[in-house]
Amino acid sequence: MVDHEQHIDEAFEANSKSVLAAYLLWFFFGMFSVHRFYAGKTKSGVVRLILLLIPFIGWAILTLLWIIDLFLIPSMIGEQNLKTINLIKTGASGAAPGQNNRDKPRPVLTEADKRREAMIEDLRASGYRKERRDIFSSSS
Repeated sequence: MVDHEQHIDEAFEANSKSVLAAYLLWFFFGMFSVHRFYAGKTKSGVVRLILLLIPFIGWAILTLLWIIDLFLIPSMIGEQNLKTINLIKTGASGAAPGQNNRDKPRPVLTEADKRREAMIEDLRASGYRKERRDIFSSSS
C-alpha cells in the first residue's frame, strides 16, 4: 500500500506542471502561446498562433489575451494538475487500482429506465425496423 502511494506521488511529481514555469513561458514566449501548450490548452494555443499571422488586429487581440492570461495561468495549471492526478489514480483501465468493475455498485433503475431498456432491447431484436404507433389517433 505504501509502495502504491509512493508510486502515485512520484508519478505526479514527474508529470505535474509548475506555475512558475508557466509564468516564465508566458513572459518570454507568450505571444506564441507557449504557456497555453504547456498548460494543456492546445486548441486555444493553435488559434492564437493563427491570430499571430494577422497583422495589427490579430496582434492587438493577442496582446489583450496575453495580459488576461497573466491572471488565468494559476487556474490553467491547477486544472491540468487535477487532470494528471485523476489520470494517475484511475490508470489506463479507467478504474481505480485494486478495483474491479464487479466491486462498483450498480445504479438503481427507475421504472422509466426499465421501460426505456425494454424498448431498446425490442428495437435491437427487430433490427431497428419498428413501425411507429401513433398514440394520439383514436382507433374507435
